Amino acid sequence: MTISADNTRTNITIPKALKKKLEELAKEQNRSLNNLIVTILENSTKK
Repeated sequence: MTISADNTRTNITIPKALKKKLEELAKEQNRSLNNLIVTILENSTKK
């Protein structure tokens, strides 16, 4: 998969239980895990 010029890849390590909760939340909101995490990070850095 190609990454656009505006994006970059990064690796993070999170607890398995947290990942599962995020995946469930993303599914409830009909979005990808990546999109959910980006949205959370964007919202938390706006403050």
